[in-house]
Amino acid sequence: MMPVSLRFSSTCLLSLVASAGLSLAGDIIKLKSGEKLDGVILSETASEVKIEIQASKTVKETKTVQRKDIVELVKATPDQFAAVELAKLVPTKDLMSDAEYQKTIAEKLEPFLKKYPTSRHKGEVEAILKTYQEEMAQAKSGAKKLEGAWITPAELQWNNYNFEARLRRVELEKLLKAGKFEAAYRLLAELETNKPASVETVRALELFKAALPEMEKTLERLALEQPIKSKNRLDGAKTLSPEDQKRFEEALKQEEADLKLRLDEDRKAKLGITAYSEFDLKSLTDAKLAVAKEAARINKLDLDSVKAAATTFQTGLKNFHDKSYLAAQSNFESTAKVFPKDSFVKERTELAKKAAVEASRAAAEAGAAKPAAEDSEAKPGSPKSGKAGAPAKPAAASKAAAASAASEPAEAEAPIEEPASKLPTYLIAGAALLAVVLLGAKALTKKKGSAGDE
Repeated sequence: MMPVSLRFSSTCLLSLVASAGLSLAGDIIKLKSGEKLDGVILSETASEVKIEIQASKTVKETKTVQRKDIVELVKATPDQFAAVELAKLVPTKDLMSDAEYQKTIAEKLEPFLKKYPTSRHKGEVEAILKTYQEEMAQAKSGAKKLEGAWITPAELQWNNYNFEARLRRVELEKLLKAGKFEAAYRLLAELETNKPASVETVRALELFKAALPEMEKTLERLALEQPIKSKNRLDGAKTLSPEDQKRFEEALKQEEADLKLRLDEDRKAKLGITAYSEFDLKSLTDAKLAVAKEAARINKLDLDSVKAAATTFQTGLKNFHDKSYLAAQSNFESTAKVFPKDSFVKERTELAKKAAVEASRAAAEAGAAKPAAEDSEAKPGSPKSGKAGAPAKPAAASKAAAASAASEPAEAEAPIEEPASKLPTYLIAGAALLAVVLLGAKALTKKKGSAGDE
């Protein structure tokens, strides 16, 4: 899964908050001893100040400080308190919907900017707002954020098998960090049953394998503490009123019944590690033995080979999505050898086979149709053919040739011999008339000359 980079990271935002002088709580008391108390001032008198500080991630502590011991007291402004709370909004939670982004923007970020338009923490809040707006657009497109990375709608479609497994693996990892080994093991068993060919299942196996020593120590400790815990609980019940003692006894019976029901369900499901209770020694002892067996089973697994097969399967899913059916078929068949019981792998293998056959048939039909079409065009007597054995002229070319021929004058017949003279007839006639007139005038002149001589 390819992560989509975010414009504003949580580290960047927190550094901006720190550079602006924001404390984690707000009020600061500096003492003569050099100690600095960072928290929220609850009350003040002329002689002392009470301040609530964050002693740990989950524990708050109230301290009373004498004014004579205080060197400096700096009170946070309302906008500083508000900005500190808003800084906790990043990084954003996984799998937030676009509606959740919009709600946070409308109810927390925009109101701050309207209420404190001149706050010196405006820039930090605007950065958070921009992050939410950008991520909201991603969520609206159908993408999902998981472990700080965005998965596109396309990948969610072709890689849903691994995405669903990844959700379980993330939950398993959180449970292991919280020391909830039994619940984490149940998720591992679910992954091995339903998503054995997933790369996330391999990752879950690696995580649980690393946590097995701590789980064994925890069960050993619980087994040692069980007699004392049970005795203390029973002794405490003796001080209760008769009515409360009756409720206590009913609660114990219900607890035992619930444990029995869980154990029965686990045996039917063939879980390697069955349920246990910190107040039931037998369940703790059985669980401890089961953990040793599961540790032996997991340690025997060639996780590198399993991971390679799972990666091949994921590649096959992408190939199938890209219509590279032969490659997908090869990937799935290779995966099926390692995960023969995974019904999803079998299903994908069969689908890839059918798709590859169909694609091959379609390609063969297309290849056979092309020569047939070429032969049809070259066949003598075909409407599209020209002279025998010659390729037919395209219709457009034929029409153009016809149009060109029609526009040219028809070829002239053999020329007839013309008269020698090429002068126009009226000029010849005029010349002849002129000659007659001149001859007449000459004759008349000659006649007059003869009369004079006489």
